[in-house]
Amino acid sequence: MEIATQPRDGLWAAVDSFDAEAAELELKRLFHGIPLSGAVATVVLPFLRDVGDRWERGVLSVAHEHFVSELVRRQLVTASSERSIGTGQDTAPVVVLACPAGERHDMVLLCVALMLGERGVRVRYLGADTPIGAIATAARAARAAAVVVAGTRSTVFTSHTSALLRLADDRPLFIAGPGADERTAEEVGAMALTDDPVRAVAVLVGELARVSGSW
Repeated sequence: MEIATQPRDGLWAAVDSFDAEAAELELKRLFHGIPLSGAVATVVLPFLRDVGDRWERGVLSVAHEHFVSELVRRQLVTASSERSIGTGQDTAPVVVLACPAGERHDMVLLCVALMLGERGVRVRYLGADTPIGAIATAARAARAAAVVVAGTRSTVFTSHTSALLRLADDRPLFIAGPGADERTAEEVGAMALTDDPVRAVAVLVGELARVSGSW
């Protein structure tokens, strides 16, 4: 269930005035007492949709957008650390997550990574703007059970088709984000995940359980 807009009014008031301390307190309040997956579904995603709506209406500046992104990123990482997320058992599967070269929007992928950690997966998060070759190297070194590559546009994937096909030949590959449709997934040899991070994590965990046996 999505939280109502009103509980985020205090957060937006802090953002409008670039009051980092007040904004962080509001985020902590909204995150309090719920699992990370719940915070993503009821706080982070609705807030990011607010950001997108305000951006489209021209009422949000570039500075505000950057300010919001860093606030949310810090809160996600802090919440993950407080919940001891991302330190799965040695027998848990490893998943490498990254955005390919040319893709700098990694906030939703970060949400996926942290929620996978919450489910006990050993996460290796490479972040934004990562060359496919570097992703493949990391996946081999980490003995990853799967790789997740995210993009906001289908061209983020199709501009790296050959490299992604090679990566998909090496280990299971998933694509995520608004640019990850079934046609694009077929072209690059991957499985497309839903644009909803919570559902995407559920699908990934199911696939990992299927291929990893007893985990």
